Amino acid sequence: MNFNHLYQWASLVGLLITTGAALWRGGPPERLAAVAMILAWFATGLFYKSHLWFGPQTPVFLVDMTLLGVLLFIALRSDRWWPMWACGFHGLTLFLTLATLADPRIPNRASLIAGGGIFSYLAMTALFLGSIRRRNPPSPDAASPLT
Repeated sequence: MNFNHLYQWASLVGLLITTGAALWRGGPPERLAAVAMILAWFATGLFYKSHLWFGPQTPVFLVDMTLLGVLLFIALRSDRWWPMWACGFHGLTLFLTLATLADPRIPNRASLIAGGGIFSYLAMTALFLGSIRRRNPPSPDAASPLT
């Protein structure tokens, strides 16, 4: 993986800030999402074929599908709202990839910039905001002997 472009460095810095906050302050859902995003970021760098200007990037699509599955699992199993936003934004990334499959005239750079850039930053922002938000401790109920 080469870091020849500014967007690669910006993406790595954004990923490290987001996942660092999730691993430091987040609960189990945030930590699982952080690890999944780190693995997906590096797997995308390994499987992306920069010489392929048009046509599908099937291995990258499979990595994105796996990440969407993890985010959807977190959204369905946790009581937090940020995974739904992250799923929606990452789903837009996959929708853009499907658009490149439907119309092969759309260059892969468009998918990389819009899907890999804008929508992935929005998904990382959802994780970041969900990680730094402090949760209030549950209030004791009326039947508790400690009240």
